[in-house]
Amino acid sequence: MQCLINTCKPYKELRKFALKVENGLEHWFTCILYPGVEPTNNRVERELREMVVQRKIIGTLRNERGTHAIEVLMSVLTTWKLQGLNTFSMLRQTLSS
Repeated sequence: MQCLINTCKPYKELRKFALKVENGLEHWFTCILYPGVEPTNNRVERELREMVVQRKIIGTLRNERGTHAIEVLMSVLTTWKLQGLNTFSMLRQTLSS
């Protein structure tokens, strides 16, 4: 991968690609190093889809702070759900800590 990056970087047309590869270098092969990790994030995107639609319907999150807060909260709730944890209990435990 480093050879690919070094080959592409000098060319203006390929520099953006080279930087993208370089910035993700530590993460490109996570699914090979850890067999339980899926090679795509499709499952996560499908899980978050409902939350994204609800956020757009609500339409009250017009600033970056509000949008970021709801994205983090929904991501945490969805992660707990995927792990088979009780989201209410986990939220209560987290807030009381």
